[in-house]
Amino acid sequence: MPKISPRESVREHPLYRSAMAAQHAAYQLMRDVPAPSKADATRLHAALVHATTWATALLDDGVAEKDRNAARAGFEASVASATEMLVPLAPLADDAGIVDTLEKRMEELRGVKSESAAKADPAA
Repeated sequence: MPKISPRESVREHPLYRSAMAAQHAAYQLMRDVPAPSKADATRLHAALVHATTWATALLDDGVAEKDRNAARAGFEASVASATEMLVPLAPLADDAGIVDTLEKRMEELRGVKSESAAKADPAA
């Protein structure tokens, strides 16, 4: 099956770029951790692949509003899952730079959740 790239407006969006960068760093981490932890690192990578997919739906103007709301929930759940998975893997990496990059990108992704919560409840 051929890969269908997202629209250019989605690819250029900072959220999509951060999600792709996090996904790439997770792939590097997957290759960097010891063999017994590779399955856990693969699940972390998969969670960020899902976050990128949800981000694509969230950013695409052609997606219906109700589907975008579902995409936001999926995005937030994927990022939360990835955040939890990183905790035990981070100390196992041989290259701390990979972990630093991944943590920075995931922080950017978590920032989206904070922004959406503030918009939903302006009194908070």
